[in-house]
Amino acid sequence: MAKVAKNKWDKVIEYLTHSDRDLEKVLSLLKGCDQGNASNYDINRASYSLNIIAIVTQKQLDPENKDKSLTHIIRQWVKSKDFIQFYNLMKKQENIIWDKSKLEDYTKQLKDLWYSKSQSKNKEYFKKIDGFIRLGDGFNKTAGANLLEKDCNEEELRAKAKIIEKTFDKIKQNERQSRIIVS
Repeated sequence: MAKVAKNKWDKVIEYLTHSDRDLEKVLSLLKGCDQGNASNYDINRASYSLNIIAIVTQKQLDPENKDKSLTHIIRQWVKSKDFIQFYNLMKKQENIIWDKSKLEDYTKQLKDLWYSKSQSKNKEYFKKIDGFIRLGDGFNKTAGANLLEKDCNEEELRAKAKIIEKTFDKIKQNERQSRIIVS
């Protein structure tokens, strides 16, 4: 029986030992997949698309961007200090930093995310609330009945709100650390 179990994992072990995989990153990824454990990587990955959809929605609704194309709006944001900080924060654990030479790549990635079929509910949700998530008592009372679709429940919206709230907490914590270092 032990021999069968070993053979079952041979393909995976072969792949991991004969590729240029970083052992620590693979181990972190596997540990993060344990049920009930949400790693920072998992939280960042889940909140990244929500944040992108929310911010692009806000930018589209901004009167200054009234007659501008989605590509123009996204490209201008990708060039901004706001996006650079957001991107570096979200990709910090992957040791990836914003690179000016990849502006068009970032623009394309965000446009692809915007047009992704999996983001249609998020786009509808953020359009209804002008791109801003409502937290606290107002969220529980007003969002429940007014913003829910037939196939979207309050728990799902609450989970999305919590992911975004954690991201904002990380951004605030990062800003505090930056201020301490500067001082």
